[in-house]
Amino acid sequence: MFSISNILALQAIFWGCTALYFSSDHQRTFTQSMPKALGNTLFVATIVLAAFLLGMQYNAWAMIFSTITMIIFNLALVTFTGAHENRPLRLLTYGTGVNVVLALIGGVYVA
Repeated sequence: MFSISNILALQAIFWGCTALYFSSDHQRTFTQSMPKALGNTLFVATIVLAAFLLGMQYNAWAMIFSTITMIIFNLALVTFTGAHENRPLRLLTYGTGVNVVLALIGGVYVA
């Protein structure tokens, strides 16, 4: 069953991973990376938000497993897409679209 909180949780994880990627010195999307402190703070804040949203629906172990799995998936997605796509809007659109589709087809229920 699809839920708005699932979409919000997956989007929060994606945006946090994107902030972490944009604060890296190795990113090629922007000429200058965002400050590391800002990227790390946004990453931690969005992961806590996603864990809270998922924790309202699932038990602790399922929430932890889903959060870690989605962090790994989104870091890989942002890194691989960012290496081939130099336009930030397309990178954000691809990631947002993939995560919405994943939430709609039940990607959170793997745990």
